[in-house]
Amino acid sequence: MASGNQKHHAHRKTNAKGVAIYAIIAIIIIAIALYALTYRGVKDLGSSGNVTISANGTVFILGGVEYAAYMGSGSTLYISKQPSFVNPLMAVSLSKDTTIHANYMSKYADIGMELLSLNGTSALVHFITISQSAAVAPDSTMIRIVSTNSSAPMTSTISPSPSKSTNTTKPGSTTTTVATTITTTVPKPNGYSKALAALQASKYYSLMENYSELYHNTSYCTPSLYNKTYESNNYGVPPSGPQTYKNVSAFVPFNMTHTLDDVSGSLYRANYTTISKSTVTTGTALSMIINSSDGVISNVTYLGIFAGTNESALYQGYLSAVRIGGACGIYIP
Repeated sequence: MASGNQKHHAHRKTNAKGVAIYAIIAIIIIAIALYALTYRGVKDLGSSGNVTISANGTVFILGGVEYAAYMGSGSTLYISKQPSFVNPLMAVSLSKDTTIHANYMSKYADIGMELLSLNGTSALVHFITISQSAAVAPDSTMIRIVSTNSSAPMTSTISPSPSKSTNTTKPGSTTTTVATTITTTVPKPNGYSKALAALQASKYYSLMENYSELYHNTSYCTPSLYNKTYESNNYGVPPSGPQTYKNVSAFVPFNMTHTLDDVSGSLYRANYTTISKSTVTTGTALSMIINSSDGVISNVTYLGIFAGTNESALYQGYLSAVRIGGACGIYIP
């Protein structure tokens, strides 16, 4: 009897192991399928090839490097190496039947782009890789790195009151009033440059720059473009309820700015502020304290639209928006 039980237990253990193995195999198959679905739209050009790029965006591989690109207004192409978290966005003014040589974070041109045709907001573009050893000069007047948070000099204008006047009473003379405007540059507090350098070297700076660009580009997201983008990323199902353009565009910010202010001594506070049609998502989204003496960043706080998130979650959200592409990418859940 005991022997029979042992065989029964052994048989059940064997079955359990078999089920576990099949479960693991099923998980692997599902993971492979999901990976294939995720990258079904990624085209590998090798060293050269043509890509149709729309306002919704396209992801492709050139020379072993993955790029995300979308068309802006006119013949302006926006392109970024992946992941965009550590790579800036480059705007390229394409010209038909002319190769634009661009240097994406390199001394010499490393990528060539030629506009073959333009149809509304969609363009057929030919891409080629260019070896650094060829030392091809970039077409610098046709390319630019996009940045929405360029630091402006701190200036103030002083208008004396009352205005200085010179009056004469001699016969035949005229009365002349001279108004003087004095523009002075306000010196930045001690340690400001070090605090700014620490901020720009941090992982938060690049991430916020990228989010700022996404928010800024929503000005090009129209209701029809949003609906088309939403449906293409939700199996053809149109948006409804809270996911309609009217609701989403009212909640998602359309701009982001940042400030760096002296708090006390060597401590500075960096604030990132979003602006939207909703009071809920207008205000400080990210705040942190920077010690200019050692560059240490502390008290990182996520507020407003970023409340309840962290750097990792925001990074994944940004990659998702870039993967969807186009001006409406940040709108799509």
